[in-house]
Amino acid sequence: MTTASLSSPSRSRESACWIAAPAAILALCALTILASGRNTDWFLGWNAAAAAAPSFLWAGLTNLGSTSGAFAMLAGFLAWHPRWAASALLAVPAGALYTHGAKEFFDEARPAAVLGPEHFNVIGEVLRAGSFPSGHSATAFGFAAVAALCAVQSGRRSIAVAAIVIAAAVAFSRVAVGAHWPLDVFAGAAGGWLCGAFGVWWSSRWRFWEKRAGWYVLAALMAGFSISIFFEKLGYPEGRWIQYVLSAWGLGGIAFALARTPVPQGGRT
Repeated sequence: MTTASLSSPSRSRESACWIAAPAAILALCALTILASGRNTDWFLGWNAAAAAAPSFLWAGLTNLGSTSGAFAMLAGFLAWHPRWAASALLAVPAGALYTHGAKEFFDEARPAAVLGPEHFNVIGEVLRAGSFPSGHSATAFGFAAVAALCAVQSGRRSIAVAAIVIAAAVAFSRVAVGAHWPLDVFAGAAGGWLCGAFGVWWSSRWRFWEKRAGWYVLAALMAGFSISIFFEKLGYPEGRWIQYVLSAWGLGGIAFALARTPVPQGGRT
């Protein structure tokens, strides 16, 4: 029996753990908050602590969690990791169904509608409805799952850790700007992670980006997101700086990928 055949079951078990463990931990945190009845206390504490950092930081991180911003970030890696962008695209339908479906079903009030925006730090637009779950947190952890799970399959665990850290910062920013309760954040993150895992699973079966036409379609879509983030009004003007950075990053990454010969056709995940 070869080393490769021995490592394959081990790699599969590791991938399964990376799918299940973060989602379970995030869901457990959400259930703990719900059972403790301290959602408001946690919100006020986290929001007050975040006020020590500059507003442009939290606004920028929140804008990174927008759909266009997240795709523009992945676009910068298109030359090396086209599967990341492909998996994220395939995860979008499940993610949209989860976040928008839950928002419609629960119709929870945001902190500003319950406490009044004068009682905590608010950055950007004051939002009052559609609190549960946090869509930005779902997006951040969905995209983190894509990068993390693809990286783990290739043995690059440091990328997985970095993706989770960035996603956690984006999710926390939703409390920092006063837009979401901690319960919203954890629930959004747990669901987003599973949706991202679904996208990775689907991309292992539909490898459209490995064909020239599919790769060009992928590049065109990533370019569209990278241009869109430059112009979008996301409600956080103090974070517009990251929109410009992401637009340049995404378009630069796509230009570099297009200049490569031959066109990237898989191989690395």
